[in-house]
Order: sequence, then C-alpha cells, then structure tokens
Amino acid sequence: MKIKRYSQRGFTLIEMIFVLAIVLTLVAIFTPLAMDKLSQSKTAKAQADIDAIATALTNFYSTAGNFPSCDGADCDPLNDAANNLRFLAVGTGNGDPTSQLPSDTGSLWTLTVGDMSTVPARNNAFNHLMVNNPNADATTAQAGVDYNNWKGPYITNLGQDPWGHAYIVHIGAMQKNGCPVGSTGAPPACTAPAAGTFGWILSAGPDGNLDTGPTATQLTGDDVGYIFCTNC
Repeated sequence: MKIKRYSQRGFTLIEMIFVLAIVLTLVAIFTPLAMDKLSQSKTAKAQADIDAIATALTNFYSTAGNFPSCDGADCDPLNDAANNLRFLAVGTGNGDPTSQLPSDTGSLWTLTVGDMSTVPARNNAFNHLMVNNPNADATTAQAGVDYNNWKGPYITNLGQDPWGHAYIVHIGAMQKNGCPVGSTGAPPACTAPAAGTFGWILSAGPDGNLDTGPTATQLTGDDVGYIFCTNC
C-alpha cells in the first residue's frame, strides 16, 4: 500500500511579501480610524467632566448662596475685600495647582501672573468643592472662617482632563461683583480689563494650550468647554 505524503513547503518570498502588503494596507486603513475614535472618546470624557463641574458649581451656589470666591481669611460671611478669587483649577490633589495648568502661549489668561492667589492652593477646586477649606489651611469647616452653609462634597471625583492638564473655571466672572481674570482691585470695585469677560469652564484640549480667551464668545482651536454663567 502506497502512503501519500504531503509536503510541508513554507511560504515563498513572494507569498510573504503579498501577505505583508495586505497587513500593512489594513493597518493603514484602520489605524487612523482607531486614533479618531480614541480622540473622540477623550473629547467626550472632557465634556462629561465639564458637565460634572458645572453641576457641582450649581449645587454649591444653591446651598452657599454664592460661587466659590474666598481668597482671604474671612469666608463666613463672604465680605472680606480680599475675597477676589479669579479662577479655579480642577486637577489632582489639594495643593498648589500651578504645575497642572495648561499652556497659555497667547497670554490670554495670565493665570500665574497676577491672577493666582497669594496662597496658590486656594485656586485648587478641591478645597472649595470637595472639602470646606477655601483658605487651604490646616482646618476645614472652621466657623467664622470657612464657607457658611457648605453642604458638600459637591462632586465625587476631581482630576485632570484626558490630556493631563487642569480644567480652568473662570469663577471670578461667574460671581456677581467678582473679580475676573485680568482685573485689578478688590470686589466689588475690580477694574478693567474685567469688562467683557465670560464665565468659561475649559479644557485646553489635545494641544494643551488655552486658545479660548476670557473675553471670547465661542470656543477657539481644539479647546473643550462652554460659558457656564456670567455675573450671576
């Protein structure tokens, strides 16, 4: 009886080149699609985070009667002339948020020049929305010092945007008689260039640079966010 033997011939060079060409073609087709889906998912995550921040601010206002504004030693009641908080940075931790701030190559916000608190941790949203410690000192919920009627935490999770930077909340433009970014003086007499600024909540987007300025009426570049409230 004859036994039929099958050869175990390998791929020829031409066959391997053909298969490799097919693989590379598929990669060329699907990689951009995958990257686009990833980009879309990050943008959607940033938008969801911004919505959560807006909800937290709404709830804060409904219980405290004002937006986070304390930048002095007397937040209860909120009547200290030093309470001129211009912006909040929403990122990680509860300390100085400077290292988490997005770039500002156009000098639209100048967050670290004149608009940062003398105690930078006071610009960290954690100390206003997660704990009642707007002064960023050793005690929380201190009677006569910290916020009155604080009922938080107002948000369950705080973190950087999907591209590794803090969200920017233009809180000074939201608070009635507040001090927007770029203004000088103390409330309620903050002076120009405060006029024409809006209460943005922003992510700097994939490029990590703030393209949308405080006086902008619509998003610019790849920023993500919206005007939440102005002089409310």
